[in-house]
Amino acid sequence: MAEGSDVFENHHSALFAELEASFEKAIEDGIFPGVVVAATNKTGTLRYVKALGKTSCNNMGEPLSSQSIMAYASMTKLMTCIAALQLVERGIISLDEDVGPLLPELAQLKILTGWDEDGKPLLRERNNPLTLRHLLTHSAGTGYDMTNPELARFSAFQGREINSGETVKERFGYPLTYEPGTSFEYGTSIDWVGQLVEKLSGQDLESYMRDNIWDPLGIRRITFWPSANPDIRKHQVHMAVREPHSRRVTDFTGRFLTEGVTECFGGQGAYGDMESYLKILYSLLVDDEKLLSQQTTAELFKPQLGHSSKHRLNEYIRSHPPSSFIGIFDTEIEYDWGLGGILTTQDTPSGRLKGTLSWSGKPNLFWFIDRVSGLCGVFGVQVLPPGDEAIGRMIRMFQSTLYGALETQT
Repeated sequence: MAEGSDVFENHHSALFAELEASFEKAIEDGIFPGVVVAATNKTGTLRYVKALGKTSCNNMGEPLSSQSIMAYASMTKLMTCIAALQLVERGIISLDEDVGPLLPELAQLKILTGWDEDGKPLLRERNNPLTLRHLLTHSAGTGYDMTNPELARFSAFQGREINSGETVKERFGYPLTYEPGTSFEYGTSIDWVGQLVEKLSGQDLESYMRDNIWDPLGIRRITFWPSANPDIRKHQVHMAVREPHSRRVTDFTGRFLTEGVTECFGGQGAYGDMESYLKILYSLLVDDEKLLSQQTTAELFKPQLGHSSKHRLNEYIRSHPPSSFIGIFDTEIEYDWGLGGILTTQDTPSGRLKGTLSWSGKPNLFWFIDRVSGLCGVFGVQVLPPGDEAIGRMIRMFQSTLYGALETQT
């Protein structure tokens, strides 16, 4: 894929002009300070990259560009999953191998079952093996204390601030919430996978990804350490936050996710631009084997959850309001989990076809790969909290515009 900025095919200009007008209105209304989107189809006849708005809420913000750097947050997870699957391909580990001997700090974690009358946690030993497949599919029992009230209570019991700690072991050393393989809870498992990749490869995650993911695709603008790279740092987009009971956003002044950590967090720690991320999505879309073999890529897009885990995933989606999620989740259909993101198992009213893999990042970023339609894309903003409904409508419009443009080619 060639580098580019603000590009699209002329015969799609009317469709994209309407989308951009909506983006401009959202910026004017304070929905977000700026947005960067990037998408392409399999053949390259539909390629769209657009940056609108500024890098911050204040008047000193620079104009956004397709090279602007954003915190990927959980968009990091796909890259870490790819890294782990590369090690599977090389025969270094298998998907169903017990990772306990390789990750003793994870293996020693017990399962939280409740609280006694004195307010002390009740813990029991884990019985099931904890496999790489469990970790890749969030069925290992490793939740987040920032989203699970019981884990938040446990952290408070230990006198720890929620989501604090300089290393993966320090930050995520709280108990499991169920036996591995028996349920689903989105959480810390991909950060542990990052630790596994480092242990097996003998490299830190940044070096491994540079050698095995970024360099093969010609990517130069993704890192876990933006402050150590002046060129990346100067193009970094400021985080914004929605004011309570207001439609407008202001600059975020708190600590964001991995600020202050001392090692790479494979589930949330990378920073980069949207065009670079699109290159990763495109490689998986066209199956060019630059990252994974065709056989492994096919496995990436297959449903992975057992019955009870899948039931819990869909129960969670249906029992929570749309604002609990980033992007488009049609609650009348069933979902599963692949080896790199949530998997759409049926055609959806919003246009995504069966087999689409997608996920997001905490500041309301969103990506998808639809191999049936031959389309992939990424939507980038830096606005907290996650699950912003107004931004969700923009993501829906972005996707529907892409599918509309694709239809004009058929």
